[in-house]
Amino acid sequence: MECRPGDSSMVCCIKKFSLTSIERCGATAAEMAEVLNGVKVLEEVAQQESGQLAGTEKESAEDEPDEGWREHCRETYVLCRDQKKPRWVGDCYACFRYGEG
Repeated sequence: MECRPGDSSMVCCIKKFSLTSIERCGATAAEMAEVLNGVKVLEEVAQQESGQLAGTEKESAEDEPDEGWREHCRETYVLCRDQKKPRWVGDCYACFRYGEG
């Protein structure tokens, strides 16, 4: 897992040393789980979107009107994860779960 612009030093450390982040980064088990679960959710969403991109080439322009929720959740997740003016109440990846039903 690679660090992204805007990732805190704790998040980068956990991504780089996920198996030993508690010792190396001084992360709590909860912090480690939050980062790794968030990364997992984002990877799953990216895989779903790449699979859907292949399907959308065959479909007409009849998209669901609320498909923007994924982008909204991605942005909200990053803000929540980095705690920069969090606008989502609850765990940072709850928006994805809520949007998927």
